[in-house]
Order: sequence, then structure tokens, then C-alpha cells
Amino acid sequence: MGVMKKLRDGPMDGDMNGNQRTHNFRFLLALAILTPLVVSMTVMGLATFHFGRLSVGELTGTIVQQTVARVGAQLKQLQDVAQDQNRLNLKVMADRPPRAGDFKRVAAALAPSFEVNDELDGVYYGVEATGEFFALLRGTNQVVNLLERTLDPDGQWSRRISRWSGTDWQFLEQLPADRYDPRTRPFYQAAKTARATIWTSTYEFWPHRPGDRRTTGVTCATPVYDGAGQLQGVWGVDLGTIELCDYLAAIDPEVPGYPFIVGEEGDGTRRVIAHPNRNMVIDARTGMLFRDANGIRDETVKAFLRQIPGRFAAHAVHTASHTVPLRLSEFAPDSVAARTRTFEFADHGTNYLGGCFVTGRDDRLLIGMVLDKKEVMRHVNRNAAWFAATFAAVLVASLIGVFGFARRASRPLVELQREAHAVGRLELAPSDPPLSHIREIRELGNAMALMKTNLRSFRKYVPADLVGDLVRSGQEAMLGGERINATIYFSDIAGFTPVAEQLRPEEIVEHLGAYLQAMSDGIAQHSGTVDKYIGDAVMAFWNAPRPNPAHAADACRAALANQRQLDRLNEQWRAAGKPVFRTRIGLHTGPVVVGNIGSEHRMNYTVIGDTVNLASRLENLNKLYGTRILISETTRAEAGSAISARPVDRANIKGKTTVVTVYELLCEAEAETPEQAELRRQTEEAFAFYQRGDYARAAAAYREILQRWPADGVAAALLRRCEELAAKAPPPLSQDG
Repeated sequence: MGVMKKLRDGPMDGDMNGNQRTHNFRFLLALAILTPLVVSMTVMGLATFHFGRLSVGELTGTIVQQTVARVGAQLKQLQDVAQDQNRLNLKVMADRPPRAGDFKRVAAALAPSFEVNDELDGVYYGVEATGEFFALLRGTNQVVNLLERTLDPDGQWSRRISRWSGTDWQFLEQLPADRYDPRTRPFYQAAKTARATIWTSTYEFWPHRPGDRRTTGVTCATPVYDGAGQLQGVWGVDLGTIELCDYLAAIDPEVPGYPFIVGEEGDGTRRVIAHPNRNMVIDARTGMLFRDANGIRDETVKAFLRQIPGRFAAHAVHTASHTVPLRLSEFAPDSVAARTRTFEFADHGTNYLGGCFVTGRDDRLLIGMVLDKKEVMRHVNRNAAWFAATFAAVLVASLIGVFGFARRASRPLVELQREAHAVGRLELAPSDPPLSHIREIRELGNAMALMKTNLRSFRKYVPADLVGDLVRSGQEAMLGGERINATIYFSDIAGFTPVAEQLRPEEIVEHLGAYLQAMSDGIAQHSGTVDKYIGDAVMAFWNAPRPNPAHAADACRAALANQRQLDRLNEQWRAAGKPVFRTRIGLHTGPVVVGNIGSEHRMNYTVIGDTVNLASRLENLNKLYGTRILISETTRAEAGSAISARPVDRANIKGKTTVVTVYELLCEAEAETPEQAELRRQTEEAFAFYQRGDYARAAAAYREILQRWPADGVAAALLRRCEELAAKAPPPLSQDG
């Protein structure tokens, strides 16, 4: 396998480890710093959020228990007020049940109780023997009214209303008789049956005055017996549901929730008897409580009660210290809080936390509380959001800082990487090593600069493209070659020896160096490879080490460019009083063997073959025709329409058995002037006569060229040839080099 194939097949951009995956150093450095930071912050944040939720959950449960206990305690306080009032009522009677004549006296003794206890809504007494009745009712502006229902001597019922002035009762109005009989009312019947102070279930209060709104509530009823155990009457103290609702509304539960009270009837029917929002449980049209819990407007409470199936008694909580449900008379906030049941439930996609405590006579009273879990966790979620925002801000700041640090720390390595890639492309311009406080990186930069210096020196001895391919391939140069079609370039300075004798050796080196640099640049700019310098001669080739389909045209362009550049240099040298150069160039296209020629220890990347020799002979033929650039017919054919060239001669080249048609390269096709076009046309016409053996007409044609271009060396040489051939038909001109 030839060296060119080895170079083409080698890895151009891969690493020496094949498919091994690589990572960016800057990224790895930033990752090494950020990973423990992000992990620790994330763990701390999640732990804080988790334990915060646990703490809030526990605290919320505690608050629910405490709120239920507080509602129970306040409810007990209300009931205690009623029960205390009944005890006071008994004392006021002075061991004698009141009769109709005593109503105002007893009422006057009880009126101050309404000033002391805002919770009192009404206090009344019904007489067992007659059904007579009196009631102290709280009116508007906290005024206490006395309603008396008495039986007149003539057997007629009379109802009167008086107002308490602070010292006495002032008559207000006479009311029409009604059908009210206290003995038939629920409070009376319940106390009579229990023969003890009891609390009724919720029932509808009697509207004693025309226009009074209908209300509901519960009554604390106490029966009164004489010494013989005969029932004399019943005292009652009302707690209205509106007052209970207002009472619950005034409670601050300290969490986004609210308490409520549910009563259970004997048949198991449930009725919400108190709610912080009275409109939820009281019918605005009638002023009455809804008949059962399903009638209330609070869907959350309905969902809550669905979590308490069956009878309330089944949900009474027992502890070691309480083997029976706690009664209101035994109500202690600490014990209630410890025995409050809490649970979670959902309603219409919202999660709630509920708490309940069953109490009351026969476990028919439930104190409940609901709160929106989302609202409970709002502060935790807000803190979590703040933490997330802070975390994000810290993370962004950390990212900026860490990546800034990583970028600064890795910048010398990036510069070295860039330098290494530049070296791979043989871009060896001098540059300062990257600054770094890391000793190893600084030493690596110095080593890179030294390598570039050495490579700059190395590439002056071999073709730059070859060095670039070798560096990019990652392979070692090996002996060998391959057969390709290439265009060979030879140039030589005419009369160099006399010129050299005019200068000192140092001046010769400098002068020749400027010339060779200009010629080499022209070759490189047109994709050529300088093979070697042979004194003042230059050898170059195209189509290796890199393939170039237009190698013949590029070689012609390089030859023309070099002649133009030499003309410019001669003008400068002539102005500076320095010798000028005249160079001759020969180009030939044909098969060659290209590769590393030599030994294992020393080799030269060059081309060999008969094509090389023919290019050298063409360069030498310029002396015969007075031309500057001669090309072979194969080069002319390969270059095609890219160039303008005229035929010169059919010459026998030393070492060749066939005749070679030689052309003078005039210019690039696009740069051809009318004068050059005319010269090419006339020369082609004359050469056609010459090829046909019509030497007389050929001579005439060349003579015509000389008339217009007297200094044309090609026409002069061919004119002499044609005249000689026309006179004695000599054999074709032979050139031995």
C-alpha cells in the first residue's frame, strides 16, 4: 500500500483511543464543584420542607384538638350560665313556687341577670297547676321585657308585656290571648319526664308576640317539686341557635378553618345547630334551622359528616381514664383535646382536615371543625417557594461563579487546545504561551511553543501539505509510493553564474532566498508542492500529497503568477541596484511514482519517473525559442480552456522515442488580451502549415508574425527552420537538452 493511501485512510480528527468518550474539562470542573453544593442544598431543602410539613401537620392537629376543646368549653360555659340561672331561679322563689301574683316580684329579682350574662336569651317559668306562664325576654337594645300569661278570676286568659326600667316594671301593651300552654312544650315535657335538669334537643321556640320571627334553639329545663314531691312547675333558660352561631363566629381558631355543632335526634336524624355563618344553617325565609344536615348549604360540613357514619355514640372516644363518653358536666379542655378524633377527607377535589368530639346527653352532640389543608400548608408551601426561589437564585449565582471560575481556570487549557489544533493544521505562527498559575499548564504551554518552533523548522525541509497530512493522520511516515498522474514543474535562472559572481556569498544567499521564497509562495498559493531546490532551480509537483483534479491548470497558473511576481521583484532590484533574474519554466503532465523515497532513517517525499525528466528538458528548451514558459501537449490538453497557449514546435526530447509537441504558455484564458489572441491565432496557422510540411507557407506565416512582433523568439526560430527545410528538406529538429 502506498504512502498516499496510508495518509488518506488514517484517522484525521479522531483521538488515539478510538471511540473512547471524552469530556470537557471546564464542564467536569464545574460539575465537581456544583454537584456537592446542589446535592447538599437539595437535601437540606427537602428535609426542611418535609419536617416543616410534619411540624405543621402536628401543630394543625393540635390546634384542631384545642379548638374543639375550646368550643366545647365555651359551650359548657353557655350551658353553665343557663344551669346557674336555673339554680338562681330556684333560690329566688324562696321555697315557694311563684303564682301569678308573684310574677313581677320574681322577674324583678331575675332581671339583673340579663345585664350580667349576655348569653341569656330568655328565662321563663310555667305553672303545672294552671298553665300560667311568665318569661323574661331580651329585647332590642338589650332591654328586658316581661311577658305574663295569667288566668283572670273570670276564667279568661290575659297576656301583658312590661318593660324593666331598672327599678320597676312599666306596662307596655296588652296582647291578645293565644293557645300557648307551657305544659305542652318540649322543654316542659322533657323536664317532667326526666325529673331533673336536662338540655333539650333543638326545637322551634314559640313566637310570643305577633310579628316575632320564628327561631330555634335548645333549652335548659329544671323541674320544681314541693316537699311532697309534687311537680309545681318548670323553669327554662333558652339558648337560641342564632346566638350559638354568633358565638362560634366570634371564636378565632388560629388556623384557616371553623367549628360547628351538630345534634342528633332520637331517630338518628342529624341537625347542624350552630355554624359560624348562620346563613348556612338557617332558612332565610323562615328563620328556622334546616330540618336535617342534608339541608345546610355548607357542602364541606356535609362531606365531613359522611366520615361519621351511624350514631354519634359509636364514635365516642374512650381512654383509660374515661370508660364512658365525657359529659358536658365533666368537660375539661385537656381531656377533650386528648380524645378528639382527627382525620382527612376530600370534597370536590379539595383536601380537608377534620376534627370531632362526641359529647352531650346520650352522646348526641358532636363538636366538629374543618379546615382546608391547602390553606393550612399555604405557609409551608410559601416558605418552600421562597426556599425554591432562593435555591434557584443561589444556584444561578453559583453556576455563574463556578462556570466563571472554571472558564478562567480552563482558559489556558482551551488556548493550548486551540494551539494544538492549529499545529494539526500546520498553522505555526509564533504566539505567547498562555498565562497560568498552575505549573504544569505553564510548562505545557512552553513545550507547545517549542514544538511549534521545531515544526516551523521541520516544514522548511519537506512539503507543508505532506507535513500537515502526517500530523493530522497521527501515523508515522513510511517508505513507499504510489502511481498517480501529476504535473511536474521545473524552473531555472538563466545566466545565474555570472550574476552570482557579482555578489558576495552572503548577498547571494539573501538575493537567491528572496527569489526562491517568491517562487515557492506562488506554487503553494496554487496548491502545488515544492519538492526541492537544486541550487537556483526549483522542482515542484501537483496532485500530491492531496488529490487535485485541476492539477495541470493550477500548475500553469502558478508558472504565470511566478513570472509576474519575478517581474515585480526585478523592478525593485533594478531600482535598488541589485542584479535581476530571468527564469525559465517547464511543465509536463504524466504518470509518476510519488511517495517517501530513501531509507528508514532518512527519506524524501518526492516524485520519480520519465515525466520528471521531460519537464526538466522542457525548461531547458526555453533557451532555444527565447520563451519563459514551455508546456507539453499533455499539460495543454489537461489544462484545457483554463489557459491560453500557442504551439511552438514538435521536438525530439532526449530519452524519448516519440516527438513531443511543445507549447508556449501565454496567460490564463480569462486574461487573454486581443494582441495575445491574435499572436496565438497566427502562430496556430503557421504551425499548421509547418506540421503539413508546407514549409514555404509556414515561413511566410512566421515572417508575418515577426513583422508585427519583431522580438518573437518562437517565430524567429521556426522561420529559420522552415527556410532550411524548404531549401533542403532536412530532418526534423532534434534537441539533446
